[in-house]
Amino acid sequence: MLRFVKPGFGTILPEDRRAHEEWITDLTGHDYVIEGWHCDLSTGIFSVGEMAQRLHALEREFCGLLDIIRGYAENHRKIVLSILEEATATASSFCYCTDTAAGPVYCIGTSTIDAPAASGRMQGVFAFSAVDR
Repeated sequence: MLRFVKPGFGTILPEDRRAHEEWITDLTGHDYVIEGWHCDLSTGIFSVGEMAQRLHALEREFCGLLDIIRGYAENHRKIVLSILEEATATASSFCYCTDTAAGPVYCIGTSTIDAPAASGRMQGVFAFSAVDR
């Protein structure tokens, strides 16, 4: 497990490239499958890869926020929702970890906000244990 975050934990910081890079470095130093994702904030549509689709029990590559968090541990959903909502309000770096039926999932991301249109983009990676994948 990553040393900076355990299931049920998350953090959000003002956009901080150094923290984001350290989190990614910590992920790549372990045996995880890492897959990119992004979200267009003007539509709220997420685009996720094949592994994330399976882990989140999604039927297709494009989905909404509630589709993603539905598969998370019930007591973690509020934490994840709060982090992602805050990330849509201001440029941020964030990470969280939660449990799913298939095991823990880690998310590291950043958000950029285009003012004054309140649009922008969130993007990042999901990481999953390479064991049993």
